[in-house]
Amino acid sequence: MHRLLSLRWSLSFALLLLGSAAARAGTVYVPLSGRSAVGSFGYEAEIVVSNLSTVSRSASRLSIPTGTDGTVRTSPAAPLQVAAGRTIVLKPGASFKGLIELSGATELRYSARLAGKGAAGRLGAYVPVIDSDNLARAGTSVALLGLRHEPNRTTDVTIVNLAHVARQCTVTVNRSDGAVIIGPSLITLPPLSHRLFQNIFAGVAPPGGLRNARAVVACGGDFYAFAQLFDTASGEIAFVGPAASGTSLLAVPGPLECPAGAICLDAPGIVHQPTPTSPVGRVSFNAPAGTFTHLKLSIEITVGPFYPSEPAAKHLVYWWVINRNFYMPGMLFFRGPGAHTALVRHGIGLTHPEKHRIEQPFAAIPGHTYRVENDYDMGRGIFSVVITDLDTGLLAARLDGAPNVSQVTLSAADKFLVDMGFPEGVIPDEAPSYGWTYRDIHLEVSNL
Repeated sequence: MHRLLSLRWSLSFALLLLGSAAARAGTVYVPLSGRSAVGSFGYEAEIVVSNLSTVSRSASRLSIPTGTDGTVRTSPAAPLQVAAGRTIVLKPGASFKGLIELSGATELRYSARLAGKGAAGRLGAYVPVIDSDNLARAGTSVALLGLRHEPNRTTDVTIVNLAHVARQCTVTVNRSDGAVIIGPSLITLPPLSHRLFQNIFAGVAPPGGLRNARAVVACGGDFYAFAQLFDTASGEIAFVGPAASGTSLLAVPGPLECPAGAICLDAPGIVHQPTPTSPVGRVSFNAPAGTFTHLKLSIEITVGPFYPSEPAAKHLVYWWVINRNFYMPGMLFFRGPGAHTALVRHGIGLTHPEKHRIEQPFAAIPGHTYRVENDYDMGRGIFSVVITDLDTGLLAARLDGAPNVSQVTLSAADKFLVDMGFPEGVIPDEAPSYGWTYRDIHLEVSNL
């Protein structure tokens, strides 16, 4: 009965997702500066739309002039049709300044450029297309690096407010030595709007010019910011996008770097590969003595085949406890075909039935390697399990909750235990993970 209910729930969820995909189009925005020439060199904005589907797909196109409220629709969007497997090129016009909104089927792909015109035959310059993956979230900041102002060279900065209400943004510009050139300046952007700061260093650049200046933009809503550098002598256009962040989840091979102020425990390399004679693996660490508010586990797992006779059963990724099940910062299972979910249990000082439970749809792909980060941040009241697909570099799933305690006190006699894999045929709904590989366990214990 449990399997039947799980199957029905999974089918219902899949149908819901399909219905949502059919009803809701994917939307992107192309920010354009209205620039048609750099010195004596001509350019024309082009937007390329390609249909990956084997059937014709439709989309709509709307122009939002710079500085206007994009939520106020004074004219209807223009329809587009892209034949199966075909690519079309849109030309918004040389003088248009603002956002081009494109909304259409999920099989459509978009790119944009400033294409060179005339005998010079220039290939053109990159123009960003803003979607839900590359926007900057509300409350974060974007750094634009390597900005310049010299004879024949200027810099434009563009900010796009993607929120559907007016939002304020702060802009600060510094020289390479850290000295402030502009700001911090507070600006208000209308809902869903485009703002262009043309030749941003005019009147403020020192006589010798500027190299490697930095602009930092932070907004109270979702946004995007970028810069363009122009050389009127050569006709060159350079794109400057958001700088990469030191918070990147990518890591060099081997043990992860230990944050300053944390105590780190590592088991690098392959730590377990389940077999019928050795289905369960365990790694044990001596716990540091003290009172701590933050525990964090990371582990990499290459998913193998799901247990053939019970693919929808729970396959153990890790069971992470302090001494015993009663003190559990986290436990993660993957269910395979027929359920396709990720399931987390956690709780300190709780019996197993009392432990918090979080479950959501997730289809682990056999052959793919995932990094899992179990963050038990008691000091901030945050619990999260982040699953990243290392084969694609994409976030695969995130499960969020809250710890049930504010701190833990450990003694030198305590142990952190990490178990991987279940035995075969011992407990119903628990299946072995033969052919899976577990590696690179990293623990952080701190008050950070």
